[in-house]
Amino acid sequence: MPSSFRSGFIGLIFIVAVSLGCGFVAQPAKVPEKLPDAAPEQPIPNAVLPFGNPSNAGTADNDNWLVTHSSHVLSYNDSRGTANWVAWRTTQADLGDRVERPRFEADESLPKGIRRIQYYDYSSSGYDRGHMVPAADRFGDERRMEETFLMTNIVPQTGDLNQFPWNKLEMYARGIARSGNDTYTIAGVYGDKGRLRGKVTIPTNCWKVIVVLPRGSSTINGRTRIIAADMPNIDGTENVRWESYKTTVREIEQKTGLDLFSQLPKEIQETLENRKDANTMRSP
Repeated sequence: MPSSFRSGFIGLIFIVAVSLGCGFVAQPAKVPEKLPDAAPEQPIPNAVLPFGNPSNAGTADNDNWLVTHSSHVLSYNDSRGTANWVAWRTTQADLGDRVERPRFEADESLPKGIRRIQYYDYSSSGYDRGHMVPAADRFGDERRMEETFLMTNIVPQTGDLNQFPWNKLEMYARGIARSGNDTYTIAGVYGDKGRLRGKVTIPTNCWKVIVVLPRGSSTINGRTRIIAADMPNIDGTENVRWESYKTTVREIEQKTGLDLFSQLPKEIQETLENRKDANTMRSP
């Protein structure tokens, strides 16, 4: 696994913990040379970035700029006009009931020198304003739900992708959260199909990795369920089930250059990143 992303992680965790009000000081995971024979477990050090900073995002690179909100964390890419990745946790308490849909807004937390994409940059483009963190994952808190309508959480998606397989996977993940589990999700994009108004890169693919843990659990091991999906940003997918886009974490890492589980011991990384989810329970 790439090692460059591990540097500076202690400082990042402190920043994120303070910003999100985690209520505890996260400690970096120590990677032993050899794990014991018993089933290894790794404590989760942070409520939103439990497995590491996928791109070592910080405040030194406008194309890898760390943005923290009350409900999610992201790496923003100024050149693309979208996030590289977005990370969040969803519990049953986050779901709540449907609330009034707010307007899309520019993300005013971005510093001067980084362009703030506006909702109208997508207008008449033929592409949906596709959420990374779904609004329905935050119906339990109106303020946090409104954060999902910030343009840093939005990417150009075809209507077929956004409204069908991508949406179905979102619904499936919420079903998991309602069934006695917490989900830890990282979603992002890669590839270039052109630009909207010369500002926003249209990705060729949208991907998502979901880690499923029993409600309130603080550990991850080689038996932890991982759902990884990599979906093409194309038309004609309205009848395609999201399950057909299942892949492995390792394949997503190879296509994006990210290190999604950098803070886990190598043996756990190897197990989780190379295993495609085999759950055959079909979603609605």
